[in-house]
Amino acid sequence: VYYSALVKSDGKGGIQEIYRVRLPGNPVIGEGKPENQNHAMIFSRAEFVQTIDMNQEGYFEEALKMRNALQEFAKREGSLPTTILGLREHIFTGSVSSLANYMALQETSFVTLGQRVLTKPLRIRLHYGHPDVFDKLFFITRGGISKSSKGINLSEDIFAGYNNANRGGQVGFKEYLQVGKGRDVGMSQ
Repeated sequence: VYYSALVKSDGKGGIQEIYRVRLPGNPVIGEGKPENQNHAMIFSRAEFVQTIDMNQEGYFEEALKMRNALQEFAKREGSLPTTILGLREHIFTGSVSSLANYMALQETSFVTLGQRVLTKPLRIRLHYGHPDVFDKLFFITRGGISKSSKGINLSEDIFAGYNNANRGGQVGFKEYLQVGKGRDVGMSQ
């Protein structure tokens, strides 16, 4: 029998268990990242979940704008509800070298400009990686934010977009809020 538990410090050097969830079998059946994303949803407390990679960071002044960004889910631009909100990325490693600067400009041209066009006027933007914000209630009732079948789905991110489009969701993209992102800018790229 396998369990997953949410624990925290009891303040005295010990560990206190908060939740315990019984797993249906061996917990290692697919890819680690998408399975961890779907499993972590049950331990989150809000109606919305932001997916962040380990090479990203949030800025304090951007966190102050998050309340406004969450109001985008209440808007209805078209017949479908907004269920994924894409945010722009700021490549903070762009000042390391001229190569890093070029990579940061390349990222900006794809992520910011390309995503803008895919959202409006084309209305075909799906889920491009992170730092997208998900409507948690929509996704936990429709199979989760990632597909985690081992060896079949090479990019778990795109399947959240497919799932969203097939099950009646809409994707927005806003540029007034950004998340920092570090890139490996070595010459061996």
